[in-house]
Order: sequence, then C-alpha cells, then structure tokens
Amino acid sequence: MMDFTRLEYIKNINAGSDWAYEKYPIKAYFQLNFREAVGTDAHAFNLPKGALVILSQKPSAKDRYLTHVVELANNGSEDKPQWEPSEWGIFRWVKVHWVADFSNVNSIPLDQTVMKADWGWQDTRAKLLTSANLMSQWNNIENLRTHLAGVFH
Repeated sequence: MMDFTRLEYIKNINAGSDWAYEKYPIKAYFQLNFREAVGTDAHAFNLPKGALVILSQKPSAKDRYLTHVVELANNGSEDKPQWEPSEWGIFRWVKVHWVADFSNVNSIPLDQTVMKADWGWQDTRAKLLTSANLMSQWNNIENLRTHLAGVFH
C-alpha cells in the first residue's frame, strides 16, 4: 500500500508523441530524466530520497494525463556520479508505486480533472504539491493527498 503522506511532488514529463516510461511496471526502477537548464542540476540533486512524485505527461494532440507515482530511490549524491553532460543527462533513480493502464487511455486520470488547478507544468522540474496554485484549490496538503489516494488506488 502506498504511503500518501510521502506524496510531495508533481513533475511534467516531455515525451513527444509517445508515452514516457510506459514499459516499467509497479516495483520497477528507472532513471527519471530532467531537461538540462540553469539550476536543474541543483534542483534534481536536492529532491529528497523517499519522496513520492506524480508524473504528468501530454503526448502530442492529447490531453495531459497523470501516468505514474514514483519514489525517489536514492539521495542525489548517489545518482549524480552517473549524470552525463547532455540535454537529458540529469536523472534520479525512481521506483514505480503506481502506473496507468496504457492499454486503456480512457482509464488514465486526466491532470486537470484530478488536480483542479494549473500547477505550473512548463518545465521538467518537480513542483511541490503545497504550491500556492494547488493550495488555492485544496486549502491544505491533507485534502489533496486524501483526494489523490482515491485516484491512485
């Protein structure tokens, strides 16, 4: 059972026209990529081990969907030695706790319907669920986490 008290972030995934990370089942590990930009390395490095992150993605010509809940598996200091100097060379190892059923797109939760607010998906950095935009809708993190527990069952 997922510990929703550790649900702390939501992250935009830029996948182009396909689904990103769709081949990873629950309990699998993968490298969650961050696009290189000023400050991205420090941001990715400082995300806390054990935090849960919702992944939101928008394959081209589709709506934005919530496709995964993943756990940061390591500290940034453990992942950074593996980083490479490239557009997508910054990553954190994550473990899948929940994944959408990609064979049934209609069953995948729609971001706007679930989150009920624009949480700022403009780049690939992880955004805190306690952001002003989300808290203006949910009032407190406990309300949002209770709602999300019903979505990611």
